[in-house]
Amino acid sequence: MPELPEIEQVRKTLVPHIINKIVKRVEVRLPRMIKHPSAEQFADILIGQCIVDLKRNGKYLTIEFATNLKLVMHLRMTGALIVTEEDAAEPKYAKVKIELTGGKILWFCDIRTFGTLHLIINDDITISGLAELGPEPSTPSLNTDYLLKIFQRRKGPVKGVILDQTVIAGLGNIYADEALATANILPERSANSLSVAEIGKLISAINAVIAQGIKNHGTTFRDYKDGNGEQGSNQKYLLVYGRKGQPCKNCGTVLVGTKVAGRGTTFCPHCQH
Repeated sequence: MPELPEIEQVRKTLVPHIINKIVKRVEVRLPRMIKHPSAEQFADILIGQCIVDLKRNGKYLTIEFATNLKLVMHLRMTGALIVTEEDAAEPKYAKVKIELTGGKILWFCDIRTFGTLHLIINDDITISGLAELGPEPSTPSLNTDYLLKIFQRRKGPVKGVILDQTVIAGLGNIYADEALATANILPERSANSLSVAEIGKLISAINAVIAQGIKNHGTTFRDYKDGNGEQGSNQKYLLVYGRKGQPCKNCGTVLVGTKVAGRGTTFCPHCQH
């Protein structure tokens, strides 16, 4: 699933192509991906609307229009938002086609079709998940006092806590493993066992790995592409994720793979404790 760096890269690459463009035509090829309103209403309402902004909240992308209208999209596991010229080849797995002025087409593509689109009209609905998002990395709200209060109440593994989107928005499996490795903390440790100093170190690590992911245009193993259809390069710089059985880049110890909080997890048994 694309995480904060990947979604931010999608946002940045789409903005130059779609801002101030007007929707000319909408084709919904898989109606069940339109969660609100109906697929027919979705297409009819969008036609003639002018895009004025594209924002990201955690793993959600929101297109804002000149009217009181917002299109909230979640890519889930394999979704992609790609913009092309109108005479370019159609990308694979296209499920929603939005034709724009200026000869641009915005495509929502999805191999496994878990992605979702909500068209919010005059704030008529609240999207479960979006409204409950916690603070994002590299924001003042994500600080030691904030996490200490949460961790003190949690006996479960620290990895499971930081994957909770109501605790930290945008952090997923890749960057959780990377942050814990950077902070030298075992993913299985009880959250309430971390000291104040360790929590501070973890926050710094989260901010660092997210910044690295953004700098490297995201992490691509299989499906992720940005708004231009390009892959990221952050996979070349990962410490532990996807490297089970390989040597730790810091000490040479063989990295161990396990499951924590139901998620595949890789860590160094020597560096992390």
